[in-house]
Amino acid sequence: MWITRVAPFLLPAVLFQSGIFALVSPLPLFILSLKKKPWLSLIALTVNIALVLAAGFHSKTIGVVVFWFAVGIFFPYLIRKSGKIQLSFVLCLVYMLSMLLIGLYSLSHQVQMGIIEYVKSELSSLMDHLIALPDSPVKTLVEEQGRDALFKDLMTELPSGIVMALIFGLWINLLFASQLIKGFLSKNFWANYRVPELVIWPTLICAGLFIWSEHALYYIGLNGLKILLVFYGFQGLSVLSYVLNHYKIFGFVRALLFTTAIFLVMPLVLSLGFFDLWFDFRRKLGQT
Repeated sequence: MWITRVAPFLLPAVLFQSGIFALVSPLPLFILSLKKKPWLSLIALTVNIALVLAAGFHSKTIGVVVFWFAVGIFFPYLIRKSGKIQLSFVLCLVYMLSMLLIGLYSLSHQVQMGIIEYVKSELSSLMDHLIALPDSPVKTLVEEQGRDALFKDLMTELPSGIVMALIFGLWINLLFASQLIKGFLSKNFWANYRVPELVIWPTLICAGLFIWSEHALYYIGLNGLKILLVFYGFQGLSVLSYVLNHYKIFGFVRALLFTTAIFLVMPLVLSLGFFDLWFDFRRKLGQT
């Protein structure tokens, strides 16, 4: 009762201002949107926007509004209407990326610059600011790698980093919602997730683009491969979930194993998810 009646009107703004919990700030809106009518979620969104503005976060308002609306309202709305989690996930991700590009185009157009040139100028200004800070780790990196090399790394890593952050934001809110909303997803949902087989082709193509080292195709392949591997990471975690369900491992030990998998042995999890396409580890475990 508290989650559906009070939290959506207050908690998103509080979580966003906490910093570390900003990614799960749409969760109360997500829960409300699944249980109640959309207009109530829009009222809650408006109240939280007012709280963010009152706290002085004016420069971040547009971004957080898009994120809250996409994850907290649009995503659960698609789930309710279609009943398809993966399709809703992809559509919501496309919506957020579209809004991001529109926002960048609008900002770059105001200063009469291209999108890439605008991003470069903003990153350069941010780097100057970070270098000027006392005991700045960025200053140390500049001294070790050189400003141009570090700037180039930032520009090549930025596209995949943004997309991966949005994917993780959708995933973590869906994960928490599945634990908090009784009957929302079956217990086997996370253990049965699979990446569609067709995704293997763009993954292999992106890997093949690495032969064009130091060319535009190389950077396209680099960013594309990182984004696609996120979904194979989810499949690796799905295999792990299936194994833990099979051996009835729950509670603290299960949480500890998942934490270890995500933060310490993620390359192993990615490999597990990728090769599951051919070896089907869950079927083999079921046969034994």
